[in-house]
Amino acid sequence: MLFQRLKLGAAMRFRWLALVSTARARAHVARSYSAPRPLEATTRRTAQLLAAFAVVLAGCSADSPVQADSHRSHQSGLMLSSLSQASQAQTLDALTQLTAPLHDVDAAQAAGYSLFKAPPLTAADGCISSAAEGEGGMGYHYTRGDNLADDSVSLLDPEFLVYAPTNAPRKDGDARTRLAAFDYFMPYSAKWPGPDDPSFKRAPTLHDFSTMSDLPDIAFAPSRFGGWMSHIWLWENNPGGMFANWNAAVPLCEGSAF
Repeated sequence: MLFQRLKLGAAMRFRWLALVSTARARAHVARSYSAPRPLEATTRRTAQLLAAFAVVLAGCSADSPVQADSHRSHQSGLMLSSLSQASQAQTLDALTQLTAPLHDVDAAQAAGYSLFKAPPLTAADGCISSAAEGEGGMGYHYTRGDNLADDSVSLLDPEFLVYAPTNAPRKDGDARTRLAAFDYFMPYSAKWPGPDDPSFKRAPTLHDFSTMSDLPDIAFAPSRFGGWMSHIWLWENNPGGMFANWNAAVPLCEGSAF
């Protein structure tokens, strides 16, 4: 009975979470962060990022009500066994129950999530991976878009749902996928400048955000999308650990420039 109520609550919550406006840049962020850039350039790049997201997400349904509050109140090799404290397991249990109804990507799309595509940063079909040594696959990132423009993250409101491709044959030209992980993303900003910015002091960590305080204090990683990223592989085994950004067990994307 309790599980049914939680499942119903999760479904209702995702139903009224909707698209406002947001973000993503086609401007290619340098993979090397050696050349310093002023904050003004970072801010301009972030603005381009947000404008690009608005175009990408234009196909989302506008019929869903707007979320009343977003995140404003809002590289690791750790394995699941590293979550030794009961509070850590309970924190992830809440995320598990909330996202259980979204294993089917059609359910996510019905809840207002849209596939993010930004070639050449992604493959033409939106898939994201990296063939660099020590990295690997991620998959297809779906977002509502209404929580991408701020400088905070919230455990139960991830910016992206990540659906990993499988090795099964494509269906009607589309990759077969499964819900695998969550991507917590923040654009580079005055509060959290990128590592190539002169004002950069340190990367954000999970413990900088109250809803993540029961999890291991892991640093966010810079990304080629002009922001900080942190993943939780809750629904898919990751040989590199639950909190690693890339997953060597996930197939690399077809036709990716990376």
